Amino acid sequence: MAWTNEKPWHRLGADIGANLSPHEMLVKAKLDYKRPYTSSANHETFRFIKSFVEAGNAQLQTVGSLDKGRIIWVLARLNETFTLKGVDPVAGCLLFASRNEKRDLVQMLVTTVREVCGNTLQVDCKARSTFRNPFRRQFKSTLPFLSPAATQLDQDMIQKAKENIGLGREAIAAFASDAERLADQKVDDPTAHRYMFDVFQPGTAGESPVIGEKEIEELAEKKTRMAIEAIKKAPGQDLEAARMTAWGLLNAVTYTVDHHLGNNQDSRLRLAWFGGNADIKKRAFQLALELL
Repeated sequence: MAWTNEKPWHRLGADIGANLSPHEMLVKAKLDYKRPYTSSANHETFRFIKSFVEAGNAQLQTVGSLDKGRIIWVLARLNETFTLKGVDPVAGCLLFASRNEKRDLVQMLVTTVREVCGNTLQVDCKARSTFRNPFRRQFKSTLPFLSPAATQLDQDMIQKAKENIGLGREAIAAFASDAERLADQKVDDPTAHRYMFDVFQPGTAGESPVIGEKEIEELAEKKTRMAIEAIKKAPGQDLEAARMTAWGLLNAVTYTVDHHLGNNQDSRLRLAWFGGNADIKKRAFQLALELL
Protein backbone atom coordinates (compact mmCIF):
# COMPACT_ATOMS: atom_id res chain seq x y z
CA MET A 1 0.00 0.00 0.00
CA ALA A 2 1.34 3.44 -0.91
CA TRP A 3 1.80 5.82 2.01
CA THR A 4 1.25 9.51 1.39
CA ASN A 5 0.93 12.56 3.58
CA GLU A 6 -1.14 14.44 1.00
CA LYS A 7 -4.46 15.78 2.19
CA PRO A 8 -7.34 13.45 1.24
CA TRP A 9 -8.91 16.25 -0.79
CA HIS A 10 -5.75 16.72 -2.88
CA ARG A 11 -6.81 17.73 -6.42
CA LEU A 12 -10.46 17.89 -5.27
CA GLY A 13 -10.11 21.25 -3.55
CA ALA A 14 -8.12 24.46 -3.71
CA ASP A 15 -6.68 26.57 -0.92
CA ILE A 16 -8.27 29.98 -0.61
CA GLY A 17 -7.84 33.12 1.45
CA ALA A 18 -10.26 35.24 3.41
CA ASN A 19 -10.19 38.00 0.80
CA LEU A 20 -11.60 35.92 -2.05
CA SER A 21 -15.04 36.93 -3.31
CA PRO A 22 -17.79 34.30 -3.75
CA HIS A 23 -17.19 34.42 -7.51
CA GLU A 24 -13.47 33.80 -7.02
CA MET A 25 -14.35 30.87 -4.75
CA LEU A 26 -16.54 29.57 -7.57
CA VAL A 27 -13.60 29.76 -9.96
CA LYS A 28 -11.26 28.08 -7.48
CA ALA A 29 -13.72 25.20 -7.11
CA LYS A 30 -13.90 24.98 -10.93
CA LEU A 31 -17.66 25.50 -10.83
CA ASP A 32 -17.83 28.68 -12.91
CA TYR A 33 -18.41 26.71 -16.11
CA LYS A 34 -21.74 25.26 -14.95
CA ARG A 35 -25.14 26.23 -16.36
CA PRO A 36 -26.16 29.80 -15.42
CA TYR A 37 -28.81 28.64 -12.94
CA THR A 38 -26.45 26.20 -11.23
CA SER A 39 -23.62 28.72 -11.20
CA SER A 40 -25.90 31.30 -9.61
CA ALA A 41 -27.00 28.83 -6.92
CA ASN A 42 -23.39 27.94 -6.15
CA HIS A 43 -22.49 31.63 -5.96
CA GLU A 44 -25.27 32.19 -3.42
CA THR A 45 -24.04 29.21 -1.40
CA PHE A 46 -20.44 30.41 -1.29
CA ARG A 47 -21.65 33.89 -0.42
CA PHE A 48 -23.55 32.56 2.59
CA ILE A 49 -20.70 30.35 3.81
CA LYS A 50 -18.19 33.20 3.52
CA SER A 51 -20.48 35.57 5.44
CA PHE A 52 -21.28 32.94 8.08
CA VAL A 53 -17.62 32.06 8.64
CA GLU A 54 -16.60 35.70 8.94
CA ALA A 55 -19.42 36.40 11.42
CA GLY A 56 -18.08 33.60 13.62
CA ASN A 57 -14.48 34.81 13.37
CA ALA A 58 -13.29 31.66 11.60
CA GLN A 59 -11.02 31.55 8.55
CA LEU A 60 -11.77 30.19 5.08
CA GLN A 61 -9.19 27.63 4.03
CA THR A 62 -10.21 25.30 1.19
CA VAL A 63 -13.03 25.07 -1.34
CA GLY A 64 -13.95 22.19 -3.63
CA SER A 65 -16.64 19.98 -5.12
CA LEU A 66 -17.54 16.30 -5.30
CA ASP A 67 -19.64 14.07 -7.53
CA LYS A 68 -19.25 16.25 -10.64
CA GLY A 69 -20.26 19.38 -8.77
CA ARG A 70 -23.34 17.93 -7.05
CA ILE A 71 -21.77 18.60 -3.66
CA ILE A 72 -19.84 21.79 -3.02
CA TRP A 73 -17.81 22.06 0.16
CA VAL A 74 -15.71 24.52 2.12
CA LEU A 75 -13.26 23.95 4.96
CA ALA A 76 -12.76 26.77 7.45
CA ARG A 77 -10.26 26.87 10.29
CA LEU A 78 -11.59 27.56 13.76
CA ASN A 79 -8.20 28.84 14.96
CA GLU A 80 -8.51 26.13 17.60
CA THR A 81 -5.41 23.94 17.30
CA PHE A 82 -3.77 21.57 19.78
CA THR A 83 -0.50 19.65 19.65
CA LEU A 84 -0.04 16.24 21.26
CA LYS A 85 3.27 15.51 22.99
CA GLY A 86 4.60 18.68 21.38
CA VAL A 87 4.96 16.99 17.99
CA ASP A 88 1.53 16.10 16.58
CA PRO A 89 -0.55 19.19 15.65
CA VAL A 90 -4.28 18.84 15.05
CA ALA A 91 -6.44 21.65 13.68
CA GLY A 92 -10.09 22.23 14.48
CA CYS A 93 -12.15 23.01 11.39
CA LEU A 94 -15.67 23.52 10.10
CA LEU A 95 -16.77 21.55 7.06
CA PHE A 96 -19.60 23.18 5.11
CA ALA A 97 -21.44 21.34 2.34
CA SER A 98 -24.42 21.91 0.08
CA ARG A 99 -26.04 19.64 -2.50
CA ASN A 100 -27.75 20.37 -5.80
CA GLU A 101 -30.99 18.73 -4.72
CA LYS A 102 -31.23 21.00 -1.65
CA ARG A 103 -29.09 23.98 -2.52
CA ASP A 104 -31.02 26.24 -0.12
CA LEU A 105 -29.64 24.21 2.82
CA VAL A 106 -26.05 24.30 4.04
CA GLN A 107 -24.66 21.57 6.29
CA MET A 108 -22.03 22.38 8.93
CA LEU A 109 -19.88 19.70 10.54
CA VAL A 110 -17.12 20.11 13.10
CA THR A 111 -14.03 18.14 12.17
CA THR A 112 -10.39 17.76 13.09
CA VAL A 113 -7.55 17.65 10.58
CA ARG A 114 -4.34 15.95 11.69
CA GLU A 115 -1.74 18.06 9.97
CA VAL A 116 0.93 15.39 9.47
CA CYS A 117 -1.28 13.42 7.08
CA GLY A 118 -4.56 15.28 6.59
CA ASN A 119 -6.71 12.66 8.34
CA THR A 120 -10.13 13.99 9.30
CA LEU A 121 -12.52 13.03 12.07
CA GLN A 122 -15.96 14.47 12.75
CA VAL A 123 -16.40 15.65 16.32
CA ASP A 124 -19.67 15.48 18.25
CA CYS A 125 -20.97 18.99 18.77
CA LYS A 126 -24.06 20.69 20.18
CA ALA A 127 -24.13 23.16 17.29
CA ARG A 128 -26.84 23.06 14.65
CA SER A 129 -25.84 20.96 11.68
CA THR A 130 -28.02 22.60 9.00
CA PHE A 131 -28.79 26.21 8.09
CA ARG A 132 -31.13 27.68 5.51
CA ASN A 133 -29.31 29.99 3.15
CA PRO A 134 -30.95 33.45 3.25
CA PHE A 135 -29.07 34.44 0.08
CA ARG A 136 -30.76 31.70 -1.92
CA ARG A 137 -33.35 33.31 -4.17
CA GLN A 138 -36.61 31.38 -4.50
CA PHE A 139 -38.69 30.95 -7.65
CA LYS A 140 -42.20 32.39 -7.58
CA SER A 141 -45.20 31.76 -9.81
CA THR A 142 -45.64 35.46 -10.60
CA LEU A 143 -43.39 38.24 -11.82
CA PRO A 144 -40.57 38.90 -11.15
CA PHE A 145 -40.39 35.09 -10.60
CA LEU A 146 -37.42 35.37 -8.23
CA SER A 147 -37.57 36.58 -4.66
CA PRO A 148 -35.49 39.68 -3.81
CA ALA A 149 -31.82 38.99 -3.13
CA ALA A 150 -30.62 39.52 0.44
CA THR A 151 -27.61 41.79 0.63
CA GLN A 152 -26.21 40.68 3.98
CA LEU A 153 -26.85 38.41 6.94
CA ASP A 154 -29.45 39.74 9.34
CA GLN A 155 -28.64 40.11 13.03
CA ASP A 156 -30.39 36.85 13.91
CA MET A 157 -28.21 34.85 11.51
CA ILE A 158 -25.07 36.67 12.64
CA GLN A 159 -25.88 35.68 16.21
CA LYS A 160 -26.48 32.08 15.12
CA ALA A 161 -23.10 32.07 13.40
CA LYS A 162 -21.33 33.31 16.51
CA GLU A 163 -23.14 30.88 18.81
CA ASN A 164 -22.77 27.78 16.65
CA ILE A 165 -19.17 28.41 15.65
CA GLY A 166 -18.47 29.03 19.34
CA LEU A 167 -19.97 25.62 20.12
CA GLY A 168 -17.67 24.18 17.48
CA ARG A 169 -14.66 25.58 19.30
CA GLU A 170 -15.91 24.08 22.57
CA ALA A 171 -16.27 20.69 20.86
CA ILE A 172 -12.69 20.83 19.61
CA ALA A 173 -11.44 21.71 23.10
CA ALA A 174 -13.31 18.71 24.55
CA PHE A 175 -11.91 16.45 21.84
CA ALA A 176 -8.38 17.71 22.56
CA SER A 177 -8.72 16.51 26.14
CA ASP A 178 -9.75 13.04 24.95
CA ALA A 179 -6.95 13.00 22.38
CA GLU A 180 -4.36 13.72 25.08
CA ARG A 181 -5.57 10.74 27.08
CA LEU A 182 -5.49 8.53 23.98
CA ALA A 183 -1.91 9.63 23.27
CA ASP A 184 -0.93 8.59 26.81
CA GLN A 185 -2.48 5.13 26.50
CA LYS A 186 0.05 2.56 25.28
CA VAL A 187 -1.16 -0.57 23.46
CA ASP A 188 0.43 -3.85 22.42
CA ASP A 189 0.06 -5.74 19.14
CA PRO A 190 -2.75 -8.11 20.25
CA THR A 191 -4.79 -5.14 21.53
CA ALA A 192 -4.15 -3.24 18.30
CA HIS A 193 -5.19 -6.19 16.14
CA ARG A 194 -8.42 -6.80 18.07
CA TYR A 195 -9.22 -3.10 17.90
CA MET A 196 -9.01 -3.13 14.10
CA PHE A 197 -11.25 -6.17 13.89
CA ASP A 198 -13.76 -4.48 16.20
CA VAL A 199 -13.71 -1.35 14.03
CA PHE A 200 -13.94 -2.93 10.58
CA GLN A 201 -15.35 -6.42 11.25
CA PRO A 202 -17.35 -6.32 14.49
CA GLY A 203 -17.88 -9.77 15.95
CA THR A 204 -15.60 -11.55 13.50
CA ALA A 205 -12.81 -12.27 15.96
CA GLY A 206 -15.25 -13.74 18.46
CA GLU A 207 -13.81 -14.68 21.81
CA SER A 208 -10.30 -15.44 20.56
CA PRO A 209 -7.98 -14.55 23.45
CA VAL A 210 -5.23 -13.46 21.08
CA ILE A 211 -5.35 -12.26 17.49
CA GLY A 212 -2.05 -13.13 15.89
CA GLU A 213 -0.76 -13.60 12.37
CA LYS A 214 -2.78 -16.80 11.91
CA GLU A 215 -6.08 -15.11 12.78
CA ILE A 216 -5.24 -12.12 10.60
CA GLU A 217 -4.42 -14.40 7.68
CA GLU A 218 -7.64 -16.39 8.03
CA LEU A 219 -10.17 -13.74 9.08
CA ALA A 220 -9.06 -10.24 8.10
CA GLU A 221 -10.71 -8.50 5.16
CA LYS A 222 -8.62 -6.23 2.95
CA LYS A 223 -9.64 -3.04 4.77
CA THR A 224 -8.74 -4.58 8.13
CA ARG A 225 -5.35 -5.66 6.81
CA MET A 226 -4.69 -2.17 5.47
CA ALA A 227 -5.54 -0.61 8.83
CA ILE A 228 -3.32 -3.06 10.71
CA GLU A 229 -0.47 -2.23 8.36
CA ALA A 230 -1.17 1.49 8.82
CA ILE A 231 -0.63 1.23 12.60
CA LYS A 232 3.13 1.40 12.08
CA LYS A 233 3.55 2.59 8.50
CA ALA A 234 1.12 5.46 7.92
CA PRO A 235 2.55 9.01 8.05
CA GLY A 236 2.93 10.30 11.60
CA GLN A 237 2.67 6.90 13.25
CA ASP A 238 6.29 7.09 14.40
CA LEU A 239 5.59 10.23 16.44
CA GLU A 240 5.64 9.82 20.22
CA ALA A 241 1.94 10.62 20.50
CA ALA A 242 0.99 7.89 18.02
CA ARG A 243 3.63 5.16 18.34
CA MET A 244 1.67 2.15 19.65
CA THR A 245 -0.87 4.29 21.48
CA ALA A 246 -4.66 4.45 21.35
CA TRP A 247 -4.28 7.74 19.47
CA GLY A 248 -2.13 5.96 16.91
CA LEU A 249 -4.75 3.25 16.45
CA LEU A 250 -7.47 5.84 15.86
CA ASN A 251 -5.33 7.59 13.27
CA ALA A 252 -4.47 4.35 11.52
CA VAL A 253 -8.22 3.99 10.98
CA THR A 254 -8.81 7.56 9.84
CA TYR A 255 -5.82 7.33 7.50
CA THR A 256 -7.07 4.09 5.96
CA VAL A 257 -10.60 5.45 5.51
CA ASP A 258 -9.61 8.87 4.17
CA HIS A 259 -6.80 7.74 1.88
CA HIS A 260 -7.62 4.21 0.76
CA LEU A 261 -11.28 3.14 1.02
CA GLY A 262 -13.31 3.94 -2.10
CA ASN A 263 -13.32 3.35 -5.83
CA ASN A 264 -11.60 6.66 -6.54
CA GLN A 265 -10.53 9.81 -4.76
CA ASP A 266 -13.93 11.46 -5.18
CA SER A 267 -15.95 8.55 -3.80
CA ARG A 268 -13.40 8.01 -1.04
CA LEU A 269 -13.81 11.57 0.23
CA ARG A 270 -17.61 11.49 -0.07
CA LEU A 271 -17.78 8.29 1.97
CA ALA A 272 -15.26 9.53 4.53
CA TRP A 273 -17.05 12.84 5.10
CA PHE A 274 -20.72 12.21 4.39
CA GLY A 275 -21.21 8.45 3.95
CA GLY A 276 -20.90 5.22 5.84
CA ASN A 277 -17.17 5.50 6.32
CA ALA A 278 -17.70 8.57 8.50
CA ASP A 279 -19.56 6.21 10.85
CA ILE A 280 -16.60 3.82 10.83
CA LYS A 281 -14.38 6.63 12.06
CA LYS A 282 -16.86 7.55 14.78
CA ARG A 283 -16.94 3.92 15.92
CA ALA A 284 -13.14 3.89 15.93
CA PHE A 285 -13.09 6.90 18.24
CA GLN A 286 -15.54 5.32 20.69
CA LEU A 287 -13.59 2.05 20.69
CA ALA A 288 -10.36 3.95 21.28
CA LEU A 289 -11.89 5.59 24.34
CA GLU A 290 -12.78 2.12 25.65
CA LEU A 291 -9.07 1.31 25.72
CA LEU A 292 -8.46 3.94 28.40
